[in-house]
Amino acid sequence: MKIFIKLYIGIMVILISSLLISGYLIVTTSIKNSLDHEVDNCLEQYNLFLNAFQTNLIISVKNKEANPEAVKEVIRVTRGTTKADIKVIMNDEVLVDDIPDGIKVYYQENGRIRYEVVTLNDKQYVSCCSNFEKYGVIFTCVAAYDITSIIEENNIQRRGYYAIYLLVLICGTLFAFFFSMHLTKPIRHLSDAGKAISGGEYGKKIKVISNDELGELTATFNHMSETIREKMDALELVVKQKEDFVAAFAHETKSPMTSIIGYADLIYQNKLNDNDKREAAGVIMNEGMRLQALSEKLMDIVSLKESGISLELINTTDMFEDIKATVNPKAEAKNVKVNYSITDQYINIDYDLFKTVVMNLIDNSLKAGADEISIIGEDFDNNTYSITVSDNGPGISKENLERVKDAFYMVDKSRSRKEHGAGLGLSLADKIMKMHGGSLDISSTEGKGTDVRLLIHVNIGYKMI
Repeated sequence: MKIFIKLYIGIMVILISSLLISGYLIVTTSIKNSLDHEVDNCLEQYNLFLNAFQTNLIISVKNKEANPEAVKEVIRVTRGTTKADIKVIMNDEVLVDDIPDGIKVYYQENGRIRYEVVTLNDKQYVSCCSNFEKYGVIFTCVAAYDITSIIEENNIQRRGYYAIYLLVLICGTLFAFFFSMHLTKPIRHLSDAGKAISGGEYGKKIKVISNDELGELTATFNHMSETIREKMDALELVVKQKEDFVAAFAHETKSPMTSIIGYADLIYQNKLNDNDKREAAGVIMNEGMRLQALSEKLMDIVSLKESGISLELINTTDMFEDIKATVNPKAEAKNVKVNYSITDQYINIDYDLFKTVVMNLIDNSLKAGADEISIIGEDFDNNTYSITVSDNGPGISKENLERVKDAFYMVDKSRSRKEHGAGLGLSLADKIMKMHGGSLDISSTEGKGTDVRLLIHVNIGYKMI
């Protein structure tokens, strides 16, 4: 059963029960009080009649001998004191009888009054009966007071209550319906949004329409939905990167293998002269070197995932002296000027891996066609050392800059292949920096050059002064 139905039925049960109970108590109490008041009024009138009757009887009856005619005259004079129908019996003789048929006569002990409410012919009466003895004669007096008007007023009151009850019930039903709809609306929206998310609409959000617990639940759901969307986007990106990786790897291996197989076949068939054979062998060697570089890069990435790194304290000045010895011959061969500005410091690194990172960055600048490269090593703050490799090469466009760290991604594929590149350098460097707890940030302006900054932790205890 839906929450809306449960809530609606619950409200209706409470509403109907409370109206019925409260209405019953109010109407019953009101009618009882009204009837009790009328009965008291009738008893009061009956007592007045009895007192007047007995007083007139004493005054009118002479010689203390009551005869029927004299008593009848007394009754005629006395009945003006009451509006009730009267029945008077003297001993066993009925002197006056105006009461409706069906009103019972009770013989009570002297002085006691018996009353009851009687319904006769759709009318209601209060019957009062008592006996008293005077002059040796027993008088029985019965008075019937018509209270039909009071009962009708009570019935009108009851019908009025029923009308009000029906009106309140209708209004309450409508209120309960719309209140339940409003209260469960966020839940329905949550359910619909959940179905949408399960159907693939990640990031589905719901408008928060209240500040109560349901509003908090909606906000939490929206946060969860946004998190799911981000996670799914990340998963889709990973899948896309893997697809790109496989496609690029297949493409990168297909091209050199095609060249190697083709030229090897020509040499095998002995259809080439000595110069052509040398040229074919050069192509085979060149493409083989590219495959070798590709395999080495891939092995590096795999090994980095499977094993950790061993950090040691390395002096930056010593490290860059070693890097100069490796870089300068390549730079001079390409007529590229390399400037160094290194602040002496001790950093915690895996020497071989970190050198690979710096060499990759310098190698990228050389391959990009820069004619000047600047390498600056300086303290970034008390706990971090910064190494920036800048060049004045062609730069990287904004679209390419977002993907330069992806495996196999190459900004200029023709130049990279010519230089035996495979688009794995920055991907490998980024992974190595993350394993060191550092970072690799790239900024570039197309046509002006590229800056790559490495941030690495220093060893404060060995900080040079």
